Amino acid sequence: MKYLRTVLFFVVFISIFNSVFAQKDSKLYIPRNVLSSYESGIRNYNGMPGKSYWQNHSDYKINVELLPDSSMIRGEEIVTYYNDSPDSLSRLVMRLYQNIMRESAIRDFPINSGMFTGGVKLEYLIINGDSLDISESSKEVRNHSTNLLVRLPRKLAPGGTLELKTKWSFKMPENGGIRMGNYGDGDFFIAYWYPQIAVFDDVDGWDMIQYQGIVEFYNDFSNFDVNITVPGKYTVWATGEIQNADKVYQPEIVDRYNMAKTSDETIHIITAADRKNNKVTANNDKNTWHFIAKNVTDFSFAASKNYSWDAASIEVEPETGRRVLTGAVGPEDYKFFGEAAQIARKTIEYMSFELPGYPYPYSHTTTFFNKNRGGGMETPMMANDGQPKSRPRFIGLVFHEIAHTYFPFFMGINERKYAWMDEGWASFFPQETVDKLEPEYDYLKKNVRSYEYAAGMESELPPMVVSYSNRTPFLRTAFYSRPANAYRELMHLLGRDLFRKALREYVSRWNSKHPLPYDFFFTFNDVAGEDLSWFWKPWFFEFGYPDLGIKKVEINGKEIETVIEKTGNIPTRIEITFEFSDGTKDVTKLSARTWKNSTGKVRIKYVTEKKLKKIVLGNKHIPDSNRNNNVYSVD
Repeated sequence: MKYLRTVLFFVVFISIFNSVFAQKDSKLYIPRNVLSSYESGIRNYNGMPGKSYWQNHSDYKINVELLPDSSMIRGEEIVTYYNDSPDSLSRLVMRLYQNIMRESAIRDFPINSGMFTGGVKLEYLIINGDSLDISESSKEVRNHSTNLLVRLPRKLAPGGTLELKTKWSFKMPENGGIRMGNYGDGDFFIAYWYPQIAVFDDVDGWDMIQYQGIVEFYNDFSNFDVNITVPGKYTVWATGEIQNADKVYQPEIVDRYNMAKTSDETIHIITAADRKNNKVTANNDKNTWHFIAKNVTDFSFAASKNYSWDAASIEVEPETGRRVLTGAVGPEDYKFFGEAAQIARKTIEYMSFELPGYPYPYSHTTTFFNKNRGGGMETPMMANDGQPKSRPRFIGLVFHEIAHTYFPFFMGINERKYAWMDEGWASFFPQETVDKLEPEYDYLKKNVRSYEYAAGMESELPPMVVSYSNRTPFLRTAFYSRPANAYRELMHLLGRDLFRKALREYVSRWNSKHPLPYDFFFTFNDVAGEDLSWFWKPWFFEFGYPDLGIKKVEINGKEIETVIEKTGNIPTRIEITFEFSDGTKDVTKLSARTWKNSTGKVRIKYVTEKKLKKIVLGNKHIPDSNRNNNVYSVD
């Protein structure tokens, strides 16, 4: 039997006791320190960098040695720092990340006393030829936990440069570490490891936020020339390009490495058999591995005398033929290791051609599998991953950490303040790939449920509350699941094509720079051709939660009128399923734009000749913190 469906709706305004829910001002709240950057022309309200945009950078030349038997790192570096700001600098702020392992350090979580190592030991600090007093009583250099405050002998003028030399060392815990470390049996991932000049920017001046364990990256784009010395049987993988592969590898390994650079299929560059037969590295007591990385925000490396290495590659720029090497480093007996290089390849393919649809910008991605059960940590071109037991979690982890190469590294995000600007994207992007490879897992359902559980709880903070101040049980909600759900709702709101266009434009405008949340908001507004403040405010600025409910249903002959009430302040799309006694169903969908000028109710009229059995509001992929009011059944 044929039937006619018509959907008519109108908005009924209702009063809400919380004034922020009824706010009509289309402009977003901008803190004064951020506002000054826009008012001075450094950034534009259309989402583009201003004519006066600037950022500082450095050149690092580092010689470092890993001493596996003592779990020590020792090195020396020369840093050339370029002051591209309009300000004269009277001091530097340097980061000594491994001071977090001092017994007296302030940390965001407790650690076992056996992990205390004493932190970073500086042997000297020289600036422009002047040796500075680095003693505890020094008035020139003051150690504030993981920050080192250095008074400059002479101010560094705008456009000027300075040269900094230092020699340093630190001991890693014998087993593990925070985000990096010694994983036992000769397997190491080294990050947060060298004295680093902090960011001086247009919003806060010097970044004074301490590294206490939770907050992560905010770094300048710099150039690195790094020599890494390790015992002879150790292999090193690192950010950037190896410069002396023929000097440190045996010829057959070099041949396989070069083969992988042009191969769609996985090449077993280093195998367990190669290790056993000493057919991997040059036969020396020590080897020095030379890497160069240009215009990157950080540098990390991994070293192992045991691990195997698989790699493939993929073309990301058909017009130039440029390819990206997708590598996996780990034990062959990890049950998913054999497909890791191809999962990395699928990740690069998706991100280069689907979302964000911007070609992967670097030469390689290397995933190192440590001995932890799960979890991971990103660094530019490198990932330090655990070994999840389930395949969906394995795929999601590999994708998530590689996605970070775009956010926060290629995009230069300050995730110390805005962790959602990278963790949200890294949680959003893997869904379609995981679902394609593991259709029974339902990645998105788990992400939605994670957000629903925490949304609107007393301790749940909006993403725009600066990340370093979030120490609640639900901090992962603000960093990961809430923004990931917001991005997906935004994609449904704008449509995939427009969403992709706006996202790609955001990446194009702000790669190799330091975007703020407002640069993201304003770019999407600009590309979409509308003010999306009504969406940005509740999802990113306000306390609240998503909750749609069926308020009332009236059946008058062939006409069914359903009143949908928006109880929560977070706007989501509407999906209503009409189920009939003959077993058929029909679905009505409305965009979240329905709520643009309303915080109230929507009446949906549906005409049919069929007998109604049930009305179901929403689905498992639309966040809704109270699903008890989502079903209407005919008695």
